Amino acid sequence: MRMMRMILLLTESVLVSYQSNSTVQCEKFRGKTVRVRAGESLYFPCPNTDCYEYTEDRSYDWLRNLSRMKQLERIGTEESERVHYHKSVLYILRLTLDDTGRYITRWYEEDNCDEYETDIVVYEEFNTDLLYYTVPEEKATTISCPVCEKQTGRFIWYKNFSLIPNQEFKNVLRIRNSSKESEGIYTCVCTWEHNGLKHNTSGHRRLIIKDQSRTNPPVFQIPVNNSIVTTDVGTELILVCSVVFVCDECCVRWERNKTTLNEEDGYKQENRIKDGNVQSFLNITKVSELDLLSEFRCKTEDSYRVIFVSITLRSRASMLPVILACICTFLLVLVLSGIVKWFSLDLVLFLREIFIKFSRKEDRKLYDAYVIYQRNNSDETTSKTVSDFVNGSLLTVLESYCGFKLFIHGRDDLPGEDCMNLIETKIQLSRRLIIILTPGTSSISPTAYDLQVGLHQALVQGETGVIVIQLGQMQDYTHLPLGLQHLLCKNNPLLWRDGQTSPTSRFWKRVRYRMPVASSHQRRSSKKRPLECQSLPV
Repeated sequence: MRMMRMILLLTESVLVSYQSNSTVQCEKFRGKTVRVRAGESLYFPCPNTDCYEYTEDRSYDWLRNLSRMKQLERIGTEESERVHYHKSVLYILRLTLDDTGRYITRWYEEDNCDEYETDIVVYEEFNTDLLYYTVPEEKATTISCPVCEKQTGRFIWYKNFSLIPNQEFKNVLRIRNSSKESEGIYTCVCTWEHNGLKHNTSGHRRLIIKDQSRTNPPVFQIPVNNSIVTTDVGTELILVCSVVFVCDECCVRWERNKTTLNEEDGYKQENRIKDGNVQSFLNITKVSELDLLSEFRCKTEDSYRVIFVSITLRSRASMLPVILACICTFLLVLVLSGIVKWFSLDLVLFLREIFIKFSRKEDRKLYDAYVIYQRNNSDETTSKTVSDFVNGSLLTVLESYCGFKLFIHGRDDLPGEDCMNLIETKIQLSRRLIIILTPGTSSISPTAYDLQVGLHQALVQGETGVIVIQLGQMQDYTHLPLGLQHLLCKNNPLLWRDGQTSPTSRFWKRVRYRMPVASSHQRRSSKKRPLECQSLPV
């Protein structure tokens, strides 16, 4: 028997002298006072919201210092014990008066330790001190149960200790058409289960219906409720709350996740009052990832009510996607512009083939172009080049493939006709003039009659368009007539090189672009042309 007593004394000594096995210095926070009734049970979570919610990779110690004890006592984790804890929740089953004392929660997170102190007072019977804080209402609509906020249970409601029927399983009591008769003490009894046994916890609120003529409610100027503020992790942030009061005793404070913020947590609050307008500033020294997951509330209360607005923080969106989108858009526009520029000639020719030639009015012109070239050239090489081009590529592409009707001397004139009269008539019946230039000092004689008539028709009367085709390179154009030099200053000549015989080449597309639409006579005879001339690829 004596041996057993010694073992009990040693065990008690170890428990009394117990301090946390961690060597980390804990940062202390003073908590609230919890008042409960004997015979009931208490489900008490860690008083800090983060301490209660974020339990992964965290460890806890619960200790108590009862009024009859001089040193701390460690609370165990065995569910068979009347007083035990599980992670961030303390269980005191079937409360007794001896359970009155100070309870300490130590929350370990890596190298940090936070310590929260809470005073628990057990009353033998109902006492007005058990009433939870209530706010006078002008017209109350609901009363929430002050217990079992973070656990599941069955609820029963009483008014002035008389049962209110048909209110089971509801943690909020709805009051319809509230008036002065609705005043009284409302009690909710929460029944919850733990380790196979049922336990009761009660909470009491006093409802006071205030005179509506007493005061006006506070009005928030900024911020708007449920507003979002963008910020960056690790930066300093100041939140501003402005409230208009019409009362003498009013206060404004900031909360995070329904928990009052303390300056030692890295948050600093400052209030400024001027002409009934209260401005409250919350300075967040360093925005953390946890802040982005939290709800900040600016809470104001006067003698009768509590009102708040909520703010959430959101990480500022990265500018990288926007920059990449702008770069991609710019490159796309650049590529499309290049494609449009390269194929613009083809597009114009394609659309002209579809629309213009079906809507063009007849102008009584007989020829699409009158060809002017040096017919008598002392240079055999130049003469052969001109002859091969005019009688070869020019006729093959423009007439055979594209359906244009050309007038060419030596082919379309009749023997014995008056040459001058013929030239004037044929140029007047032509829509374009095609002037062929060749290298040399006498490519086209300045006194050539058809050139003089054509330039007069184009420059003076403005009735005929001119297309200048250059065969080979030329150093300058000073040897050409002044009228022709003027035309060359306005439009560069089209340079033809040997081998450009395909109607789909760039050179012939540019010629077609300056030519009119093929005459109706040629369109009616298009069945005689090869397939390529009927639908020239673009």
